[in-house]
Amino acid sequence: MIQAWLEGGKIQITQNNYESHKMPGSHEQSEKHRNAWKVAAPIPYSEEPQELCPCCLRSIKRRDIGFEEEDMALSFLGSGYPLYFNFIKCCLMIVGVMFLTSGQYNLVSNLISKDCDDLVVQVKHQHKMNITNEWNDPVINYCLNDPIAVSTMANKRFSETLNSMPKYFNLTSVIFILIIILFFRKSQMNLDNECDIKENTPSDYTILIKGLPQMEDPYKEVKEYFEQEWNVDIAAINLVYLADQLNDLERQKQQIVEEKRSILQKTESQDFDRVSQEFDVKIKLLHQQVIEKAKQIWKEPDQFTGQAFVSFKFEDQKQTILKQCDHRISQVLFNMIFGCIFYEQKELNFKGNNIKIEQAPEPLDVIWENIVHNESRRMWVRIMGFIFSQLMITIFFSILLYLAKIQAEQSNIRGELVEVDTGKEIVSVELPVPGQQKQTGAVVAALLTTFINSFVVDKLSVFLVNFESYETYSLFTVSLASKLSLMLFFNSAIITYIACSVYTRNIYGPGGLIYTQMYFFLTNAIIPPLLNLIDTNYIMKLASIWYIKKFKKVTSQSELNKLYEYPEHPIELKYADIMKTLFITFFYAPLIPAAYILGFIGLTLTFYSEKYVLLKRKTVKHTPSIQLSILMTEMIEYLPIIFAVGSCMFRYQIANLYSFLDIISVLLALVCSILPIQYFVELLFPVDQQDETTSFDQASVNFQTMYDKENPVTKYVTELLQQQEKQNNNNKQSFKSENDLSAVRKQGQKENFL
Repeated sequence: MIQAWLEGGKIQITQNNYESHKMPGSHEQSEKHRNAWKVAAPIPYSEEPQELCPCCLRSIKRRDIGFEEEDMALSFLGSGYPLYFNFIKCCLMIVGVMFLTSGQYNLVSNLISKDCDDLVVQVKHQHKMNITNEWNDPVINYCLNDPIAVSTMANKRFSETLNSMPKYFNLTSVIFILIIILFFRKSQMNLDNECDIKENTPSDYTILIKGLPQMEDPYKEVKEYFEQEWNVDIAAINLVYLADQLNDLERQKQQIVEEKRSILQKTESQDFDRVSQEFDVKIKLLHQQVIEKAKQIWKEPDQFTGQAFVSFKFEDQKQTILKQCDHRISQVLFNMIFGCIFYEQKELNFKGNNIKIEQAPEPLDVIWENIVHNESRRMWVRIMGFIFSQLMITIFFSILLYLAKIQAEQSNIRGELVEVDTGKEIVSVELPVPGQQKQTGAVVAALLTTFINSFVVDKLSVFLVNFESYETYSLFTVSLASKLSLMLFFNSAIITYIACSVYTRNIYGPGGLIYTQMYFFLTNAIIPPLLNLIDTNYIMKLASIWYIKKFKKVTSQSELNKLYEYPEHPIELKYADIMKTLFITFFYAPLIPAAYILGFIGLTLTFYSEKYVLLKRKTVKHTPSIQLSILMTEMIEYLPIIFAVGSCMFRYQIANLYSFLDIISVLLALVCSILPIQYFVELLFPVDQQDETTSFDQASVNFQTMYDKENPVTKYVTELLQQQEKQNNNNKQSFKSENDLSAVRKQGQKENFL
């Protein structure tokens, strides 16, 4: 059992003999590992010993978060999750306000109208108004007197009085949305600042430096530069190295572990220990090679990537450097154009070289295999990824559009031919038969769209974003959420609209657009939250554990730990699903006002199911930053545009009406989406940021992790240091010199854990 306690302001840890390749693994140990990673607040270290998980050195005993607790109770995960649940609440507010300002009038006016009552009357109105389409053919499109049709705009399409009022309500709604978004940005900034004050994390004291030149001793020169030129105290420096060779050795070790498991599964009980020990020797030898290779990489200057995480003794020292450095002009232009701040890079002169510095991400937010790439490589990879993604999206869009065309044509139910006297002439029209129409095609289309969006689009999006090689999980999540949101919107809304309005020209007739979308709103409000509660990944893990126990399958300790872990919470997919719901709701709400009600129900169920699942059956390994919330807020600003455009389109297409106020609504929403609102909010509502007064050494006692523990090179260097300290007892000698020992420790502040 591994224990940790606080002694003299430093954490002391008992000896750790954990072996990840041990077979068979201990189920009891894996249960402890699961508790170490569940979403629960860590208990601060004290003089009383606290049990740790030997594989990840995380405390096992934690305080469970109650379902009724405020979102700020999740601040130990960083600001990302309090911001996430606050984001859902804001979305609920926007949908509610939209329903009150325009949706309720449209719904009530639709229900009290009677334009779908008599089919013959509809024919006369159509010919009287001479409504035609771009092919100059009469639009033969009649609605049935059923609950779905009478709740849509189709039921009042002949009433010019009722259709003239929404233009005023729509403009008011756009203004209300923009005001809500403005104050929502303010609340997000305040919430992020509160989380930062409440929780101390390594990034509070750390900057990330890029573009350092090759040096004989990067640690020494970087330390001397900041201490002499800036008069600050360096608490830790963690250098980033190329780790491809380590990854190759790790894969070889994993292959031996796989071979060991396969052979032990077939080995008789009397030979089990002997065969296991033979493989253990091979694995330990290869692991020692990994450590020696890490030592070699650490010693070779040409393996240094020019990047370093520099932690200062106090947070105000970090802020001083960030504030006094020059902004990169390209970064400023990017932020002004897109109105979104990622890790804001600045320039600094380091011994005649221009280096880039930025606020460091959290240790668990770094994708170490991607951060080693230089900016030139990243640029070309992003360009290639963009081209490839556009190609895939085009192909995918074409396939879905073709499927939507087939489904729309099959759902476009034919009726009986009837002769109607319009007052001018007798015309033959094909009218649907009330009470005998089946909407099977529309239901199938809605279910198929939901399936594709839930299982196909997200996999494709993840593949494309992985290809772009982002250096942090926050940037990865930002890119994935934005791409996925737009793809889901196009697949669920635009493709269906094109298929119904162009191919079948059936908007509100039987099997038409209103039925497809109404069934989509119903399924989308219920199925995603329900699937979230069912959680198939969690069920599969339980089934695998049962299978291993039942049939006594041989698994390594690390594999068993992964099985016992709760599934990781995919916050980026959840953001994308919420944005998809909002986009589609606002696009079709002018046509189907009930979309507000179903969207509100869906978001409410999503909020409660998300909170329950996160607290009970999920783990969070990568802490999302405020950048994700800022981007999602930027995407909310598309809602007024989507709403205004949808209103103009459907009012003109169904009621043959358009207004100057509709154009003003579109232009107002468009201008506000282009302006850098985030900068205006920061100027209008400055946040009083309070720097941490606790020193780095004092705060590191309760850090969940550190850069050196996650860095693929320095974590092995530290392990080698621990081995040598164990062999030499208290005679601390490094593999280079005592100065090197001090350097390694200060790079990661490991001395607190030894």
